[in-house]
Amino acid sequence: MKKQLGIWIFIFCTISVFCVVGFAQNAATSGFRSLHVDAGKVTGEIRSFQGLNGPPSPIMAGLPNLEKQYQQLHVNQIRTHDVMGPTEIDSHFELTDPLLAWLIPDDAQRAGVVKAGNGSIIFPDWGADPEKPESYNFGPSDKVIAAIEASGAEVYYRIGRSWGAQIDPPADFDKYANVVKHIAMHYNRGWAKGFHDNIRYWEFWNEPEALFWGGTPEQFYSFYEKTARVLKSVDPTLKVGGDAIAFSYNPGPYREGFLDYCVAHEVPLDFYSWHTYADRSADPYDAVRIAKNIREILDARGLTKTESILSEWNLTPDFTEAERDRLRGVDNAAFIGAALTYFQDSEIDHADFYRGDAAWMGLFGLDGSYFKTAYTFKAMGEMLATPQRLPVEGADTFGFAALAGRSANGDTVQILISNYMIPTHLHAMEMPPEVAKTLPPTLDFSKIRSLPRREDIVYRDNAGYDLTVDHLPWGKGAFSIKRYRIDKGNNLDLVEEKSGSGGNVNLSNAMAADAVELVVVQKR
Repeated sequence: MKKQLGIWIFIFCTISVFCVVGFAQNAATSGFRSLHVDAGKVTGEIRSFQGLNGPPSPIMAGLPNLEKQYQQLHVNQIRTHDVMGPTEIDSHFELTDPLLAWLIPDDAQRAGVVKAGNGSIIFPDWGADPEKPESYNFGPSDKVIAAIEASGAEVYYRIGRSWGAQIDPPADFDKYANVVKHIAMHYNRGWAKGFHDNIRYWEFWNEPEALFWGGTPEQFYSFYEKTARVLKSVDPTLKVGGDAIAFSYNPGPYREGFLDYCVAHEVPLDFYSWHTYADRSADPYDAVRIAKNIREILDARGLTKTESILSEWNLTPDFTEAERDRLRGVDNAAFIGAALTYFQDSEIDHADFYRGDAAWMGLFGLDGSYFKTAYTFKAMGEMLATPQRLPVEGADTFGFAALAGRSANGDTVQILISNYMIPTHLHAMEMPPEVAKTLPPTLDFSKIRSLPRREDIVYRDNAGYDLTVDHLPWGKGAFSIKRYRIDKGNNLDLVEEKSGSGGNVNLSNAMAADAVELVVVQKR
């Protein structure tokens, strides 16, 4: 009897131990986020928002060529804005311009940019005949376009002027539009010893309500109409739009007014473009909220087929030396990871980060090395190899974001986790007094309506994650797990590699904000 009792006690204790162990494996770790991915259920396709401002070719002396790096990031679109001369029609730069001096404080470097920029514009003599090929200076622009195409990205051609160039309207809108027409013919129809590049997107101007346009809204509407119509005369399938508004949540003549004009006059508007920087909120969900507002404004005017393009975005537009480390650092890397993930479920059709190259606010160093922000784009680029999107439970819109996908052949599942936290101290860019004095009198920042900050942001269980992936497409067979981490000490480095089997994946890892992690599960 004592022997039988001892056996039962042993069995009971053994069962109890297994129960405790099983419970410990399945229960959420205190302070960690529980994430669940169903690898057997495809909900759609992972969308690419790998667009950038800034070409891979250097826009000034001393910058590297980044074609290889752009390929590694799987950049899908490059906007030709702030190229400082090439791809622009009539930009003119002055060494003493306060805006240009703010952008490029070093006198020698700025002098080089001014000289190269003024020598690189496409139509240098405004008195020349736009019908004649010899009136055009295509060489510098051809090199920029060729480098973009060599990187594997499509060209998003911005018509207008760079930062620090003159802001007064061209003297002759019809002539300017005719020049644009011949530029499109050069790159898409082979005119003037040109090419057949099939450039689809043609964006008119940049931030007209801010620092790039000195004319009236009515002049702008007429200018856009003339340009849009001549582009459509070259090829009606071209996508023409604008106006790359700076303050996208602010009602006014370059949002509602511009759209109403296009509707009333039946002016082509294949896309509406806009910008946002989270300078006063540091919220990675801002663009999603603004995109919803933009979509409602477009749809209310019957522009249901007009695309919504976010042609500039970043954590902050402050490109000064004081913000350099923040722009290149892990907090911005995590911000970017969360924002790119949130774009997946947004009303945004394309997005172009400002900016990609090794210039101000760029992703790369002068030697072509990656900043942490570039590694986030690389990680998101890797997600495109598993394009079949999988549902993720447990993420939020406050900075703890997760995206999952599987490959078309079903042998790989990837999960990208971004853990970002809005800092307690919010940054606000301050314009130098000498620059503020040069602003148009109509630009009153105190009257600009900004997106209201969210008041319901609460951070919880964001010290790490408990990840479960079930219904693996290869069944219960063996698999490998690799984890790559971006944080203060890692640059998308491999931090763990192990094996498993059984049809499920269970991972539990500390991951304090700010950080990004790519988990790769692959059939063995």
